[in-house]
Amino acid sequence: MTLTRSRLAIAVMAMSSGAVYAEATPQTDATLLNQVTVTATRSEKDINDVAQTIEVVDQYQIQQEQPESVAQAVKSLPNVSVSGGPRANSQSINIRGLEGTRVLQIVDGARQNFSNGHRGTYFTDPELLKSIEVVKGPSSNLWGSGAVGGVVVQSTKTAEELLEPGETLGGYVSQGFQSNNNESRTSASLYGVNDNFDWLLNGYYNDGGNYETGTTGKGNGDEVENSGSREQGGMAKLGWQLNDDSRFEFKAQQAQTNAKVPSNPTTAVDTDSPLIIQESTNTNLSAAYLFDPDSALVDSKFQLFYNDTEFDEYRVEDKQTDNTRYKTLGAAFTNVSKLTHLDLTYGLDAYKNTIETQRDDSGNEGNRPEALDGESTTVGAFVQADVPLADAWTLQTGVRYDRFEAKDKRSGSDIEEKKQTDDAVSPSVALIWDTTDWLTLTASYNEAFRAPNMEEMFSTGTHFFIPIPGFPGGGIRNSFVPNPDLKPEEAANKELSARMNFSNLLGEDELTVTANVFQNDVDNFINQIVDGNTTTWKNVDEARLKGFELAGQYRYQDIQFGLSYGQTRGEDKKTGEYLDNIPADKVVADVAYLMLQGDLKIGSRYTHVRAQENIRADYDFDDIDSYDSYDLVDLYVSYEPTSGALKGIKTDLTVNNLTDEYYITAWEKLYESGRNVKLNVRYMF
Repeated sequence: MTLTRSRLAIAVMAMSSGAVYAEATPQTDATLLNQVTVTATRSEKDINDVAQTIEVVDQYQIQQEQPESVAQAVKSLPNVSVSGGPRANSQSINIRGLEGTRVLQIVDGARQNFSNGHRGTYFTDPELLKSIEVVKGPSSNLWGSGAVGGVVVQSTKTAEELLEPGETLGGYVSQGFQSNNNESRTSASLYGVNDNFDWLLNGYYNDGGNYETGTTGKGNGDEVENSGSREQGGMAKLGWQLNDDSRFEFKAQQAQTNAKVPSNPTTAVDTDSPLIIQESTNTNLSAAYLFDPDSALVDSKFQLFYNDTEFDEYRVEDKQTDNTRYKTLGAAFTNVSKLTHLDLTYGLDAYKNTIETQRDDSGNEGNRPEALDGESTTVGAFVQADVPLADAWTLQTGVRYDRFEAKDKRSGSDIEEKKQTDDAVSPSVALIWDTTDWLTLTASYNEAFRAPNMEEMFSTGTHFFIPIPGFPGGGIRNSFVPNPDLKPEEAANKELSARMNFSNLLGEDELTVTANVFQNDVDNFINQIVDGNTTTWKNVDEARLKGFELAGQYRYQDIQFGLSYGQTRGEDKKTGEYLDNIPADKVVADVAYLMLQGDLKIGSRYTHVRAQENIRADYDFDDIDSYDSYDLVDLYVSYEPTSGALKGIKTDLTVNNLTDEYYITAWEKLYESGRNVKLNVRYMF
């Protein structure tokens, strides 16, 4: 289906994309041209001084949207989509056609490396976040392995940012409700600043039932069975300012989820995806030392972090108990030196991952995957230079070197063969031209890599078994074949971008426009190959992903408009076939009106997703040759009085999918949820 003029006109008139380019200020500030500081560059920088394409969603937008997952919070950004279906605890982020382990996840400076089977990887509740930064395109020059598609940087709240100037103690209690799955979302926080210390405590509890699909068209409001979950967790942070130059920061964060889901939560319960009772626990610990003396040469941070993720699962029908545990221990050092003729950002990273699994085959001996016991170690060093070439020209260039080793620790005569050692160099270069005070042009080139994970290299045992009475061996068995010789995936991205900022065009108005054109070539794609009686992972594809993004925001007095469009195309460079998981073209438009001196914000968002018809000829899921287009309308109201008797109370009302659209996202197997009314009341003291 093509995008007709009438549809486009509706999009322009409705103007509905509230998260096109985020503001880093409260909703009561109507200006668009605020300074936005990002940390995805490994040091704090103004977003206008960054060559890469970075978009930010701040805590005010998160509160307005009331998302159940990090992925839902960024779904309106151009060329960004949610993958994993309607179950929030299995959702992840697709950036320009790449997802999963090809998109690196960072929380408060610490890598989140967990990956195993069909289990979820995003564990931070959006309630804890002050911002989400989405870096589009390869970023290994700063972050190392895994950033071939981009980086999702999550920053949690701090006491100093939540307190008003002059306050030393504060807190809030928040209660939310969502109608579609009757979910209750409760959270509370207490924080303070005392002499040289600042601290924050936060806890949350969410409990929801099954989602219901839409009723428009062919929909009848069916329940997505086994889609409910119970989540709880919390976070504790402590900052200690030793003196004017030195500061310690400590954080402990934990998330627990209980759910009854298929073993592959992106699907329904089936023979290949049996029902399981799943309990997951994710623990993050971090300690950092910041040293910023009165010296242009030193502005440094040294961080130690530890992540421990565990899944306990019980297969209901077979009465089998499984366990998966993945741990990461890491250290990172970063320093910024401002020299006479250039600024340098440089540092070191080191981390070790370990994975241990237990797969119970009781009553079904020999027909389950064998336990994994693997270890991988990575050490990397990077440097990036910002070099002013002239008044209007800046060169940003950098390089990173990583060396990594992975080994299978299980005993056996072939243990020496189940080991991989490799290295990678990731260069980057960009030229920024401030042509005028309202137009900045950037040309950039970035390389990135993703080292194969331990599941891809070392999996053994039975992938699946289909019992057939009278068949030799009792049925059809498909077995894993390990491949420790996998090569890292390699990406090379070329990108052109333009940023435009205008003010006082008609008086008391502002306009921001951004445009990006990119081509990302990814070689040695690692794909799972199921061939007859075997399953293995191989380097098979040479992929090319290309596309563009357009986004703009306009403010006239107290009225704000937003409009964005994203398009990505992907093909196998060898065969010319379309690639899987490429998101459909998306138009998002938004209009919002600020009233009562900014205390009240009323808005509407319209999203049109085009049909996805670029599907390879041998795509074998349910004989699908295309995914239909769909249209979503959202409404939102935020009210936060800054004075009077109601000061300290913030109310957010959001209606997602107002028309109860029955739709499925391209490449997913389950239909998404229908109309959902969300109400959250927050009392701050």
